[in-house]
Amino acid sequence: MDTFLQPYRLQMDSVMSLVVGYCAVPLSKAQPECTMGNFMADAQLAMARKIYPDVAFSVMNYGGMRISYVAPGALTKGRIYEMMPFDNKLAIVDIPGKVLQQFCDHMAAWGGWPVSGITYQIRNGKAIHIRIGGSPLSEQDTYVAAVSDYIADGGDSCTFLVPCKRRIYNIFVRDMLMAYVSGLYAKGLQLNPQIENRVTHAE
Repeated sequence: MDTFLQPYRLQMDSVMSLVVGYCAVPLSKAQPECTMGNFMADAQLAMARKIYPDVAFSVMNYGGMRISYVAPGALTKGRIYEMMPFDNKLAIVDIPGKVLQQFCDHMAAWGGWPVSGITYQIRNGKAIHIRIGGSPLSEQDTYVAAVSDYIADGGDSCTFLVPCKRRIYNIFVRDMLMAYVSGLYAKGLQLNPQIENRVTHAE
């Protein structure tokens, strides 16, 4: 059996060792904010806006990041698969302001999830000072968000999103990550996410 599988194993190894780009800083998984999470949320937002320019922000679930550290240097296809091994797809969801407050409270209760285009602070397990694109959250408005279909379908206890209008696209989250990194590489740039106080603990 091992002999039979060897050609397929070699082929898979050659595919997974393909370098898609380079990272200038360590990618780490941590809460309330981390470089790995900022990269993933930024990549999802960039892809979503290519499809639907009105997307205001992006959210990744913290548990969706499946490794805790990636050293600076070459980023391979295999490493991206390790980061996001699931077949989660892009979902663009219309979220009413009241539901968005609930969503942010949920993220805060979990210690903070990766976001892009939105900021909030955590106090006593609740989200405060929520800002979307720099503007305060309005419960009268509806916001367009990029998330995974897993979250949109209520995964990680996000059942409050299930009634929201959504559009699911046949684009895997890990493919968005690879496209983002390779896009930078094509411009001669390296991935360089920073901690930007997107999610902080209130004083």
